Amino acid sequence: MSPRSLFIILALCSSAIAQTPSLTADADLKKAVAQLTEKQRETSDLRRNLYREINLLDDEALKLGTELRELQREEERRTATQKTLEREVEARKVDFNYSSGILTQYAKALLTRLHPAETQLYQQSIEQSEQRANAATDDPTQEITQRLEAVTLGLDRLEKVAGGHRFEGTVLRNGSEAIKGNILLAGPAVFFSATDGSFDGVATFAETGTALPTVVALEDDSHAIKESVKNGYGLLPLDGTMGKAIEVAAAEESLLDTIKKGGIVGHAILLLGAISFSIAIFKVWEISRIRVPSRNLINEILDDLLVGKQDQAIRKAEAISGPAGAIVQTGTRMFFEKRRVLEEALFEKLVAIKPRMDRFIPFLALTAAAGPLMGLLGTVLGIIKTFQAMALYGTGNAKNFSAGISEALITTAEGLIVAIPVLVIHGLLKSHIKGRFSELEGIGIAMINGTTERERRNEKAQPSKVVDASDDGDDDIELKPTLA
Repeated sequence: MSPRSLFIILALCSSAIAQTPSLTADADLKKAVAQLTEKQRETSDLRRNLYREINLLDDEALKLGTELRELQREEERRTATQKTLEREVEARKVDFNYSSGILTQYAKALLTRLHPAETQLYQQSIEQSEQRANAATDDPTQEITQRLEAVTLGLDRLEKVAGGHRFEGTVLRNGSEAIKGNILLAGPAVFFSATDGSFDGVATFAETGTALPTVVALEDDSHAIKESVKNGYGLLPLDGTMGKAIEVAAAEESLLDTIKKGGIVGHAILLLGAISFSIAIFKVWEISRIRVPSRNLINEILDDLLVGKQDQAIRKAEAISGPAGAIVQTGTRMFFEKRRVLEEALFEKLVAIKPRMDRFIPFLALTAAAGPLMGLLGTVLGIIKTFQAMALYGTGNAKNFSAGISEALITTAEGLIVAIPVLVIHGLLKSHIKGRFSELEGIGIAMINGTTERERRNEKAQPSKVVDASDDGDDDIELKPTLA
């Protein structure tokens, strides 16, 4: 094949091959145009839908913006309202705290303003409501409700007291002994009548350190108090001094009440003192009855003896009574005996008289020494009772242990009251007895001195008499020592 033919064949093949892609491209182009047209239509549809949605969203956005502004304004209003409410809450808290404080103070003040007789009625209820209120601090309503109970009790109390309130309770009889009975409150006055009718009186406002009031008996009005408390009406003794006069009257004690507070030791001291004073009176009477004859009468008796009239001297001596008469009679009868015999006889009489004159005097000395010691014993016993009362009732109850203090002080005072006068009387009686005994000794010395005069006269009548050196001393003119 020639190259030309080959070239022509190739050209024809190339032309054929070139027409085939062109046709394919046209077909593809038509298809692409159709697809483009379809896409454009879809795009238009989507654009229209999108515009509609954008419009809807714009409308929604406008609506939401409006709602947002409404919500913002509502938020501002609520914030303002919240702040107002917070301020109101704070104000209410202040009011609540103030009211709670006032009610708490009222409850506490109510307890202090109650009469001691009313404490046993209201104290426990008020304290319990206070405890419940303190436990309900997380619930203001419950707390204020509990605190209002004290106000309710106070109002009920005023209503009852204004019309007279009678109830059963316990009081302290004269401030020391607990006793049960009926209590009548008539305004500020409180009256009491024991259940068994053994005690009636008026309650004072004095603090006892316990929840029980002190009741003092009024003897003149006890029947009226008993009937009024029993029946709920009657005439009652009212104290315009709000109990002060009753307290003063209760504080006043008679001598018998003071003696009773001394206890057994005090009674023993007073008994010892009474015995001592009785002995002192008896000794004064006894010593006063000892009559000492005058010096002139003794001289007359001696003159009768010196002239030999012994019988006449004995009759004069027998006319003298008492211990002095016994000494004179002994001296008169034994005047003419030996001097030593006369001395022994007179000394015997003086020795017999001395114990009789001194009897019971040591008991006075014993009383003067034992009185203060017994008072000290009572003081110790009273202090022991005081500490026992403090252990049982505490230090706040002065009435319960005042009896021990009273006994401690009263017994000491009684011991000194007894001892001091007895000591003085003992000294005076000893001095008085010693003086009277010295007078009796003087009688004996006068009788012995009379024998000296007798011997001197005998010596004058017998001057030639020689004194024997072996004399036994009967003529010694000195006396034997006598009792002091």
